[in-house]
Amino acid sequence: MSRPVYILVALLLCAFAIDAAERKSPIVYVVKRGDTLSEIAARYRVSQRQIKRWNKLRSSRIRAGQSLKVGLPVQSGDWYRVRRGDTLSKIARQFSVPVYRLKAINRLNGDVIHVGQKLRLQPAAPVRSASTDDHDEEQREYTVRPGDTLSKIALRFDVGLSFLRQLNQLKSDLIRPGQKLRLRASRLDEAVHVVQEGETLTEIARRYRASVSQLQRLNALVGDRILIGQKLRLKDAESTVHIVERGDALWEIARAYGISVYRLKILNGLRSNRIYPGQELKLYPDRKLEPNAAPTSGPRLATYVVQRGDYLAQIARLHQMSVAEITRINKLKRNAVIHPGDRLKVRPMRWVELSEIDWDDLQIHRADTPKIASGNGPYYFSRPRNKRQPSKTYYEDHPSPPSKTYRQAMRLWREFESKVGRMGRLSSRLEGWHIVLDPGHGGLDPGAVVLTRDGNGKRLYVVEDEYVFDIALRVYVLVRLHGGHATMTLLSPNHLIRQNEPATQTFVNEKNEVYNLAAYNHWPRGSNLSTRVRIARQALAKAPRGRRIFLSFHADIEPKAPEAPLVLYYKSSKSGRTDRVSRQFARSLLPALGAGARVRGQGLGVLRNNPADVKVLIELRNMAYRDHVWALRFEDLRHRDAEKVVHGLLDHAARATRRAGY
Repeated sequence: MSRPVYILVALLLCAFAIDAAERKSPIVYVVKRGDTLSEIAARYRVSQRQIKRWNKLRSSRIRAGQSLKVGLPVQSGDWYRVRRGDTLSKIARQFSVPVYRLKAINRLNGDVIHVGQKLRLQPAAPVRSASTDDHDEEQREYTVRPGDTLSKIALRFDVGLSFLRQLNQLKSDLIRPGQKLRLRASRLDEAVHVVQEGETLTEIARRYRASVSQLQRLNALVGDRILIGQKLRLKDAESTVHIVERGDALWEIARAYGISVYRLKILNGLRSNRIYPGQELKLYPDRKLEPNAAPTSGPRLATYVVQRGDYLAQIARLHQMSVAEITRINKLKRNAVIHPGDRLKVRPMRWVELSEIDWDDLQIHRADTPKIASGNGPYYFSRPRNKRQPSKTYYEDHPSPPSKTYRQAMRLWREFESKVGRMGRLSSRLEGWHIVLDPGHGGLDPGAVVLTRDGNGKRLYVVEDEYVFDIALRVYVLVRLHGGHATMTLLSPNHLIRQNEPATQTFVNEKNEVYNLAAYNHWPRGSNLSTRVRIARQALAKAPRGRRIFLSFHADIEPKAPEAPLVLYYKSSKSGRTDRVSRQFARSLLPALGAGARVRGQGLGVLRNNPADVKVLIELRNMAYRDHVWALRFEDLRHRDAEKVVHGLLDHAARATRRAGY
């Protein structure tokens, strides 16, 4: 090992030694009015059982003013100095570390310990550089070390300085060694709550330390009746502040309010484009603090024209407003009735300006391509027998053999490609890039079929493959309009981009998509992942190295996963071999995909032996959450998902160009 490497390792070991902290007594938490034991446990990432044991509680009942001992979870490298009366089992209980693990970490042969002995509570983190770090979970809490400043911590953990103050309720930037700082918001800090089965308004109010009357006012509720999947606003925001929700991205917030990303970062002390759920973003300068700031015309508002079937709560939800806010801005009476054609002032959160693209111009108007108008269309040649998906098990087979279906799909696709080619360009930022777009599932495999309900409680069903196909087509159009070359792995014989007006007219499970390769004239199945890879190999065969991307689109259905986009890169479940280049690409997409987005490695067949330089599978939504199923039904929000993906591609292309020195 050369001398510089020795020095680097020594410095890293010193850094870890400095990070390791001595753990002493548990902290003392004073119960506040409205607190529950479960909320306190969640806040400090411990179990209710542990808090009961530490405080010798016989039940979960607690009272305001009560002092509770809480042993915070240990961090990597933390240690404890043995005191008189300590035993190994007592220390293990105090820090929730099994005795056998304490023995292993400290290489103890028995249970004998001595006063003054230094015991490791967790092993020190391994010495590795950031480029080889396999850890995908972000740290949520940090113990202040000697020499730390709040700004250094904000920079180190990629969190805005003002957000760090907000999370920890700091009135100044003064911090002290040993102080615990939260780095990420919990669900209790967020601005919205989606009603789950069995919840009551009273329970939700208690959990978020709000009153029932406050929730009723914010959400225009009459009485205590709430619906599963209903999205409740938890707090109001000044018109000069935007509270970040899951999925919000800095670039789209800036665009919506007519502010530059640079200005938004300056206003909020941000060093990067990452933002987090619950973060409060200033939209305009504080005149007291910035008297010389350029004048602004005040909070920017947009106009929304009420459509047939709209109701006030839905309009508020689409624009990330409370019903109380939309009522106040429009000077409406409580429980006001709205009518089609009414014009409402709203926050400019119709994130997608669909007018940027003339989607009607992409429809096919040819005598030999019969077009069938439909509330969930348009369709070409044929349409589903049903107007909407009627049940979880319903499907419609295509009457033609796959070879004939392929020929029909190619005929429709060539006309569509020609239309896209004549639309001109938004930019040339993806010039020279080749991107394969893989709509998840399709053909005989519809993916997840999930039940949801509309605002009136009516049952609706959403079919995963039909919706991700629509999103993939929108990505295709945007990639082409930015100068890129794009290839779809699947094609449909009877539809292209679709609208569904109203959103209750859901897409029907038709088992008719075919592979976009003449040699594979059979219906796609869930197990035919290798065929998608073969299509990618052919599509990318002549593409320049370094500019080949593969994206597979899905909608997750995992109740244990957060309700936020997930980007998966290849990591072998057997050997642990990791596609590090794709992992870095996955991480670089997070700012574009929005607050709460995350990455994970997984041994996925569609990414294994894939010829693309970078390849990921994106779970755009999590259909285990009613709110995400709700969002997929709206064309504007599907297009928003597509724009997020393309924005991430544009960022990636720009970085690659800078690295190449162009």
